[in-house]
Amino acid sequence: MKNPLPYLYRKRKAERIWHFCTNCSNWPTGTFDCDEREIRVTTPNLCQECKSLDAEGKCVKSP
Repeated sequence: MKNPLPYLYRKRKAERIWHFCTNCSNWPTGTFDCDEREIRVTTPNLCQECKSLDAEGKCVKSP
């Protein structure tokens, strides 16, 4: 089954950690890099809080 919404990833310019839940307490605003994917990527550089929110079904993705 295809994911209905793409995952929007953001990371601060000077950091390596990517975020994908807009309700993450560390969701980048201001100056950031952005990437959009159809599926959730698996990388060691994903935010732990975002992964926890997603696992609990509480992740709010960007529209």
